[in-house]
Amino acid sequence: MSNGVEEGMNGPVTVSVVIPLYNGASVIKETIESVLAQTWTDREIIVIDDGSTDGSAEIVKAFGARVRYYAFENGGVAKARNRGIALSRGSYIALLDHDDLWAPTKLAKQVAMLKARPEIGMVTTGIVHMNCYGQPLENFPTGPPSEFYQLFVKGFGPTPSAVMLRRSVIHQVGGFDERFGSAGLDDHEFWPRVARECEIVLIDEPLTYHRHGEDKPPQVELGHRILLNEALLQRFGHEYDKRRYLMKERAVYFADMGKWRLQQGDLAGRADLLKALRCCVRDVWSWKAARRAMSRIVRSYFSFATKRVR
Repeated sequence: MSNGVEEGMNGPVTVSVVIPLYNGASVIKETIESVLAQTWTDREIIVIDDGSTDGSAEIVKAFGARVRYYAFENGGVAKARNRGIALSRGSYIALLDHDDLWAPTKLAKQVAMLKARPEIGMVTTGIVHMNCYGQPLENFPTGPPSEFYQLFVKGFGPTPSAVMLRRSVIHQVGGFDERFGSAGLDDHEFWPRVARECEIVLIDEPLTYHRHGEDKPPQVELGHRILLNEALLQRFGHEYDKRRYLMKERAVYFADMGKWRLQQGDLAGRADLLKALRCCVRDVWSWKAARRAMSRIVRSYFSFATKRVR
């Protein structure tokens, strides 16, 4: 349902800024202000409130007609992004998480790139990484994100807040996969689909400020990664070279999950290590991962036997 003021929303705009919001009362005002400070002004701001309970709504509504605000029951960030895109009118879609910020020229430089080069479907920017308190972190590798494998396998996919896409590209590849919204991995599944269909360009300037939240527990993070890996295998596994990389990644995830479980005294970790070993043998023969999995299995048996003797 809509809870915002929507005067003047029938005409076309160049850029739609889509902000999924969930309990962001402490940061959402600063985020919206960074959009209002953009030198590119032909844009609309759409905030999709995904079931916030912390007073975020009142903060957003205070911006009045400058922001289109919609509130829904909690459905995850992927559903919120898809809802915002569906409600938007712009030729270009700029994604922005509720706790991230933009430099004032971010939109203008991305629009100029897309207008000048029609073959480009997506533009991303350099990123300044911050902790949840806004303090700078050590720089992460940026990348150039133009190669499929960098986005797909090596983890160089951009943070959503750095991205602007043509609406036509989203229509072509489909929206964000809502199965991964609660895990925060929907973008990792989305970028490979985009990279397969269009050219992606990096504006190598620090125009996006990204806050990192608290780390998830290892078993939760690895479990989500394994589910994402399964989805990517279903989508791209028929292509041998991509399957090879994905199976390597899968072997590492299972090996790490097995190690973590064994460290917690859970012997079910052996099954994860055997899965890692099977990934290596069946598809890639990654000897490094295979040796790591096998050595952990052997050590776990010796450790268990020693405990029983004692």
